[in-house]
Amino acid sequence: MHKFLYISLILLTFCFVFSFSSYGQEVADTLLTDSIYTTSVLQDSLFFGNEGSTDTLKSKKNNSIELDVIYSAVDSVNFGKTNKKVFLYKDAKVTYGTMELEAAYIEFDMSTNIVYASGMPDSTGKIVGNPVYKDDVQNLEAKQLRYNFKTKRGRILEVITEQDGGYLHAQTTKKDEYGHIHIKDGKYTTCDAEHPHFYVALTKAVSIPGEKIISGPAYLVFADIPLPIGLPFGFFPNTTTNTSGLLIPQYGEESTRGFYLRNGGYYFAINEYVDLTLTGDIYTNGTWGMRVGTNYRKRYKFNGSFNGRIYKNITSEKGLDDYSKSSDYSIMWNHAQDSKANPSQRFSASVNMSTSRFDQNHSRVLTNALTNTKSSSISFQKSWPGSPFNFSASANHTQNSNTGGVNLNLPKMSFNMSRIYPFRFKNATGKGGFWEDIQLSYSSSLDNRISTIDTLLFTSSVFSDMKNGYKHSIPITWNYKPKRLKNFTFSPNLSYNGVAYTEHYLKSYQMVYHESVDSSYYSEVTDTIKGLTYAHSYYPSVSASLSPKIYGMYQFKENSKLQAIRHVMSPTVSFSYIPDVSSIVPEYYRDLYDENGEWVKRYSIYEGSIYGTPTLGSSSKTMSFALRNTIEAKVKSKSDTATELKKINLLDNLNFSTNMNFDDSIKFRPISFNGSTRIFNNKVNISFRGNMDPYALDSLYKRINVSEYSKSGKLVRLTSAGLTMGLNLKGGSGKSKDDAEGGVTDETISPGAPGSMREEYDAFDEDYYYGEYVDFSIPWSLRVDYSLNYTKTSANPNVVQTVSLTGDFSLTPKWKIGFNTGYDLKLSKVTTTNMSIYRDLHCWEMKLTAVPFGIYKSFNFQINAKSSLLQDLKYNKRIPWQDNF
Repeated sequence: MHKFLYISLILLTFCFVFSFSSYGQEVADTLLTDSIYTTSVLQDSLFFGNEGSTDTLKSKKNNSIELDVIYSAVDSVNFGKTNKKVFLYKDAKVTYGTMELEAAYIEFDMSTNIVYASGMPDSTGKIVGNPVYKDDVQNLEAKQLRYNFKTKRGRILEVITEQDGGYLHAQTTKKDEYGHIHIKDGKYTTCDAEHPHFYVALTKAVSIPGEKIISGPAYLVFADIPLPIGLPFGFFPNTTTNTSGLLIPQYGEESTRGFYLRNGGYYFAINEYVDLTLTGDIYTNGTWGMRVGTNYRKRYKFNGSFNGRIYKNITSEKGLDDYSKSSDYSIMWNHAQDSKANPSQRFSASVNMSTSRFDQNHSRVLTNALTNTKSSSISFQKSWPGSPFNFSASANHTQNSNTGGVNLNLPKMSFNMSRIYPFRFKNATGKGGFWEDIQLSYSSSLDNRISTIDTLLFTSSVFSDMKNGYKHSIPITWNYKPKRLKNFTFSPNLSYNGVAYTEHYLKSYQMVYHESVDSSYYSEVTDTIKGLTYAHSYYPSVSASLSPKIYGMYQFKENSKLQAIRHVMSPTVSFSYIPDVSSIVPEYYRDLYDENGEWVKRYSIYEGSIYGTPTLGSSSKTMSFALRNTIEAKVKSKSDTATELKKINLLDNLNFSTNMNFDDSIKFRPISFNGSTRIFNNKVNISFRGNMDPYALDSLYKRINVSEYSKSGKLVRLTSAGLTMGLNLKGGSGKSKDDAEGGVTDETISPGAPGSMREEYDAFDEDYYYGEYVDFSIPWSLRVDYSLNYTKTSANPNVVQTVSLTGDFSLTPKWKIGFNTGYDLKLSKVTTTNMSIYRDLHCWEMKLTAVPFGIYKSFNFQINAKSSLLQDLKYNKRIPWQDNF
């Protein structure tokens, strides 16, 4: 039965497209032959109407037509002797209002207002210049065409017309005076070949534009072979406004959940700016799900889409030990504001959140199942033109599907004032004083943070552990750059910082029972004190920095291909001093003593708060060091006539950085480094990073004030390192997907087209994965990636190495084979591997994807029509990875 439903959808699509056509109804079949051939060439158009001129002929009053008929021809325009007939030869053209007709031969009878057009044989006997009809709605090409301008009736033989990707072939097409369209021996297809590879054969059909379509028997034809799949008749609504209707479900079977019906429901065409889709899934084991989706768009204002899904999962059968129930949900929302709507105000949203097992249970897109993290952001920004103030608010979300952890910011707001010069005047004359370079700015932020797990996300307990905080800062800065030391900057600063919290903490030693050892002993206990508190501080500070550039050049002999190597070093040294201001601000630090009264440590009552403690508790003297290196080479061009040297980057960057704290017993922090380069004509990318520590570790692997050199004889100790290498090779030159498809346009939602809604909706579902663009202009491509990560925080280092391999190749101009695999050298295990085969069948396509082994072992085969107009005309066979769990 589903086959017949598919055919109904196909015929409905055809009839919707065809309803805009304007073909002719039956007229006289005889050719007009009373003509005289001359060699005169028409220079100006002739007009037939009520307003005359020297080149205008008037038709009889009772046969006059409402608009002027304009006609021309390249070869000749001839007039009949005994009747009002005009014969046009070679590239003939007739225009009547918005209608335009071109053909090799056109015959126009002024007495009957009938025009006839056809092609003509060339020197080889081949018919060329077939009639081409154009109007505001469509373009069509036919073998012969007759049309009466007065009665609005016409007839077209062997017509081929195209609209919105669909092609209609008809042996005889007629249009009556009521605008009804009559079709006989028609073919509807999305194949653009002159002889289509497949089509829906229509024995006859009548279309009443704007109302309905009634068709006789219709059936499918593949490769000129009629299939026993058809309809005895059809009755379809055909309105030009938005149309609501049922969405046919997909059917299939899974080994764990049984038979299913998916994506069945109803489409609501609310108006041209917004629509709504309600669909559901049901499985024979009891699992069910519901979906709601909507697209909305207002030109030059905003556009977006929302999709929500909820599932009730049933595992095994009731009465068995492994029987269980669970719930999954997924929320996706995307909203974008047009840049023209309001330049000073912007609202955007990108939401992607779900339960940790949603993708594993319900998605059929492998990349979704392999992704462990998701994030969301809803933001609003407002600025005031002509003023330094701006405001922003956002709600953010991150989650990890492996741990089930969820972090939320609900909401996070900030109000800021950009840098201003309060002592600088607009119309000042002469040299200004140093005070004119004093800068003032303001920043404030409010944050509310939640850390929970996905199963508790929509419960009241989430807000019990929410952390709140407010912070604002008023920095006053002055930068001084001596003229003779352009790379030196001296900056005295004064900053006021304040924070507000709804709780603070006090620590003490108390007797605590520890269940793990079944014993009680004294331990550090933290008490949370509720209540709004405010803390502030003044930060006078002085900083200085020096950032010179050092150039080095080594030149080779003049006849050498390598002419020179240049090394650029950019060292940076900065110093900062913050005095102790604890005597002029409140004390926010406390001393912690153990049960014996011995001092343990000094702590802050705001320890662990969002913005920390506003004061340092003591003075601070720090110095930072950084060094950036780039190395370039200049080589001669391969061309003997070229005079310019070619520059090659040997080392894109090699950076080192560290800092030291003069008030700490362990003064230097670990030295970090990173770098990258590209070799072999940019085909291989290499990047590396790491950290080196000049201090040694004690028996508990904590840093101590003993140099690594004195302990092991090594200058530094490597604590972490990483290396990535990528090789990217391809043949030919491809083109992007947007270039191939003509880019993206900004349109309102197509009226009466639930299929277009489903296409966008499926972008969040499994079918989108199999609709990716395949670029045959690249005969082959190969990418090899190697990754190494080294960490050593204890006696035994941890080394992780992986190799991944991705590529595809065109076996023939119509076959494309792709693969993606990898290998974990530490686990000696092949990572998730998938393979794909694609076959271009002109107007059809065949796709096969498979994960041959592992927990995501799966298989999918599909053959379908390419056009979205016939998106349900397909055969699909899949074995989902959900059967493995």
